[in-house]
Amino acid sequence: MKFYRLSLVVLTLALALFLSAAFSAPPAAPANPPQEVLTVWGWDDFLPDAFAEYQKAHPEIALNYTVVEKSEMLQRFKLALALNQALPDICILESETLDGIDGSELFLDLEEAPYSLPRDQVLEFRLAQFENDQGHLWAVPATLSASGIAYNRAIAQAFLQTEDPVQVGIVFSSWADVVSKGLKFRKQFPEKAMFASLEDAAVMLFGQSRTPYLQNNTLLQPYRFLNAFQILDALQEAGLALSYQQYSPQWMNSLETDQVFFYPCSLWLMSMGIFHTGQSWGFTRAPSGSYAWGGTVWAIPKTSRHAEAAWNFIQAVLLSPSGAAYAKNHGTGTLISYSPAYAEEGYQDLIMEDFAGQNIGKMYFDQIFPEVQTRPAGENEALLKEVYLQTVRAMMGMPEMNGEEAYVLFLQKLRQRLPDYQEESA
Repeated sequence: MKFYRLSLVVLTLALALFLSAAFSAPPAAPANPPQEVLTVWGWDDFLPDAFAEYQKAHPEIALNYTVVEKSEMLQRFKLALALNQALPDICILESETLDGIDGSELFLDLEEAPYSLPRDQVLEFRLAQFENDQGHLWAVPATLSASGIAYNRAIAQAFLQTEDPVQVGIVFSSWADVVSKGLKFRKQFPEKAMFASLEDAAVMLFGQSRTPYLQNNTLLQPYRFLNAFQILDALQEAGLALSYQQYSPQWMNSLETDQVFFYPCSLWLMSMGIFHTGQSWGFTRAPSGSYAWGGTVWAIPKTSRHAEAAWNFIQAVLLSPSGAAYAKNHGTGTLISYSPAYAEEGYQDLIMEDFAGQNIGKMYFDQIFPEVQTRPAGENEALLKEVYLQTVRAMMGMPEMNGEEAYVLFLQKLRQRLPDYQEESA
């Protein structure tokens, strides 16, 4: 997918100097030094592009980059473990798809010497997911996972007589607001929809939980799923969601039109460039608050033969002013988890042309990131989400299914996957 250059308001001199020094310093090594090869699996061009800059100052290091689709990464990783095959020197994993991965067993303790990762340099709300038995981090968060919502500015102006991000967030401050105002929206714009897919609303509802779903093989507060399915049923009953599967060609094509009002939106999704569609977008908080969605971490397997080189590269890309500046300038641009960068004047500003020049960073740090609280890691969360979204797709295929029926189906499907799980009593 083509990437587009981010237009920045402020790029501080300090960060630019760091970038020049760390990524692009003239090589002092011999012209043809022996090379140490880092093996990495990944799914986009950010890491190899960053490595190409890093290699200018480190010609003795080479990259063996294998493209593995994001949806296949966890399965590829588990297959390598099952077959006792070599893992890459740097593992890139999605924060919410770590089921069956014992991070403390597989990956290096990055807070122990010689790595000594300073925890206070990492900005991410769910660090507890990446801790070993000593409470030390075995991974470095890369992209931030707290998320909001993208909205079509033309539709907002026509329906609300304003396209201001703060005002749109206030009008749709809760899911009850979406349903109630959605009825008026459908009457006024019968050819449009609030969402391209019921899955779009579903991923937001799933990520809004502040407590784990499964612990000690017990489904905690199962009524949360009943509530989610009732909201989804109300959205579908009111005709507020189209029946496209998330990320399908139809879903992607809907971004090109003025047909759909809202899409779930994270910084990492923005950086993929999918909102460069000729439409004008806004970014604001989601109904009922922020939610966790996606986000990546980088980790070094204990089996790595190039752990020192891998750590040096991770430090340069994820734990340095130069790495923070590079992420902000690469492609459409994004912000990463290196917290000292946010003390630099202007670093929090993230101005995106596809979002009508909105300061995405200001909205993110004023209204979205502060709302997301720490959520301890639960058990089988990826499996649980898979069953949940399977049930949502069943609702899309059978519009007559109500929220209560969907909840029963969800529990049945979950029992098939986890036969011994228990439900917490009310």
